Amino acid sequence: MRLILSASLAFLVGSGAALAFPTSEVPTSEPAYLAKVKTAAPDEIVAKATITMTQDGEEKTLQTGTNGFTCFIGGDGTPLCGDDAGIAWFKAIGAKSDPPNKIGFIYMLAGDTGTTNHDPYEKETHQHWVQTGPHVMIVGPMVREMSGYPRSADVADPTQPFVMYPGTKYEHLMPPIGAQK
Repeated sequence: MRLILSASLAFLVGSGAALAFPTSEVPTSEPAYLAKVKTAAPDEIVAKATITMTQDGEEKTLQTGTNGFTCFIGGDGTPLCGDDAGIAWFKAIGAKSDPPNKIGFIYMLAGDTGTTNHDPYEKETHQHWVQTGPHVMIVGPMVREMSGYPRSADVADPTQPFVMYPGTKYEHLMPPIGAQK
């Protein structure tokens, strides 16, 4: 797993991925959904990942994976792929529960549609708003021990690594991917 992660990050950092943002649309047809979800991570990750789609409150599996990653499109239209700990962390936010005590990894190579950076439950306030281009997320309580990254609710430069949701139990590191200007 570490080899795949290291190789993927090296490829992505060297690729000079263009700054892009997904739309808020969550496609309803399987082909359109699959096309959008495939923008979340490198092809070699998505090809072997479990891909899920939620329609009418029901989750269905479009592809059964073998690499421990799960890919889907969030309700805000952001495609993502996470390892088991990353997905458990993501689900903890949705359930307003404690995140797992593990390091997790989430790809968001299409960027995101933006969110508030001070509280995951106050997106509609648009306070401390940040929108990021292609990035990955390193999640888990150990992120609090990582030093040298900005921990302000007001992100000065989202093209540089920063800590999202600083000071909360959902604090995580947001390293951008690709050439930064």
